[in-house]
Amino acid sequence: MPESVFKGTVKEGFERRFTIINEKDFEKYVPDSLQEEFAAVFNNVADWIEEGRKEDGKAPFNSYVVINLDEPYIDDIIEIMKRNDHWG
Repeated sequence: MPESVFKGTVKEGFERRFTIINEKDFEKYVPDSLQEEFAAVFNNVADWIEEGRKEDGKAPFNSYVVINLDEPYIDDIIEIMKRNDHWG
């Protein structure tokens, strides 16, 4: 299902594949007690994913570059991604 948060952006009509949390926002806006609880649950989930990926013969985790859609050079990035079949 298309993600409503993408409406009006270059990603309109796309489904969400990744969830990004800015760690500075997380530290600033989330209460300490919830940060600790989230970290514990998140680490447990990450362990499950890493083990599942290994069982599937994949690397245990990926590394990503994150670029905000409002950057002035985003159209250049999108064109590069399209040329390499990584857009859409």
